[in-house]
Amino acid sequence: MNRKRGFTLVEMLIVIAIIGTLVALLLTAIQSARASAFKTSCSNRMRQVGLAMTMFCDANQGRFPQNSHAGAGKSWIYTLGPYLEDMDVVRICPLDPNADLRLKNKQTSYVISGYITSASQAASVLEMRKLKAPSRTITVCEGSNLRSVSNLGAEHTHPWNWFTEANITAGTVWTEALKEIQPDQHMSGSANYLFADAHVETISALDLRNRAEAADNFALPENGGMTP
Repeated sequence: MNRKRGFTLVEMLIVIAIIGTLVALLLTAIQSARASAFKTSCSNRMRQVGLAMTMFCDANQGRFPQNSHAGAGKSWIYTLGPYLEDMDVVRICPLDPNADLRLKNKQTSYVISGYITSASQAASVLEMRKLKAPSRTITVCEGSNLRSVSNLGAEHTHPWNWFTEANITAGTVWTEALKEIQPDQHMSGSANYLFADAHVETISALDLRNRAEAADNFALPENGGMTP
């Protein structure tokens, strides 16, 4: 009489191990695809912000929008509202862990550079037309996840406070920058950055950190000096 041969214990364990490996690989691929999709979604939202900023500048003699210091309701992201199709979607990064609170409290995941919104700094350039290299001037970064979710003033950066002589000497420039920006929000330790010409780049946190530790102020407007 023929007897049906079943799996031995060793064979069963091998099959289970193979299935487990395949599931792990599948989950890794799914997670990678999701992370890539989130990064792309964030980039697209920043791109929309960039186009809105360009239209705003065109309609306001070249001036960039102001930050929250200009007064209630004058925060840059709300000033750009009329130029955005859905501001409540565009102003939030899909990976912002505080997304719901920022929506509720009328905040944004993104922070505008103080160098284009504050007249208090000698290096500031408040008009788009005065930038000699818009494609090298960062206007908006992904804001630090540690920022306040209730302070409306947490929507712009103060890069001049990062690159002080004291911080450069103490090697704490990067530590100060991390209080305002989130350079590793996306996959492979990177983040999206909006430039004045409305293009968006994904830059690794390591690259930016190396520049910061070399006292290379990557936030400075690349204007080569104010135009007459």
